[in-house]
Amino acid sequence: MRDPATAADVVKALNDLTDSGIASERAALQSLGIGPNDAKVLRFLLQRVDDAEPVTPRMLAAMLGISSAATTALIDRLADAGWVTREPYPGDRRSIVVRETIDAASPARRILAVRRASAVAAAERLGPEERRIVADFLDDIARGETEDMGEMCPHDEAPHTP
Repeated sequence: MRDPATAADVVKALNDLTDSGIASERAALQSLGIGPNDAKVLRFLLQRVDDAEPVTPRMLAAMLGISSAATTALIDRLADAGWVTREPYPGDRRSIVVRETIDAASPARRILAVRRASAVAAAERLGPEERRIVADFLDDIARGETEDMGEMCPHDEAPHTP
């Protein structure tokens, strides 16, 4: 049996996770030739493939915290590169739906999903009670970080919560 973890062990593990996330994100963006918001949109679309609610530009703008003009430019860029398509919104031809077009066998799909796949695999190795503890722990960190930054930064510069 392993020794109990100290608070310092937990903080180190969290810092290691952050560092590996930054390194893998940098490698993913470089290998795919896309920017951070592009990757965020593609991951969002990949996670919502089976959702009943179509993804609209308005949803993407809200998720990213950017203007509708910037969202249109981002969608144009992704469509021109073949990453997404625009389709008419069902029942409202004035609006559009954005869908990812990444082939299931494409390395890009795996690259974009590597963090999520690793997290799912690690979470599945935990028991239900352990998953609850980890989820609460991570939620506490995110909430505390967001609150602290909100107090330190003017409202319009505070980080957006995911």
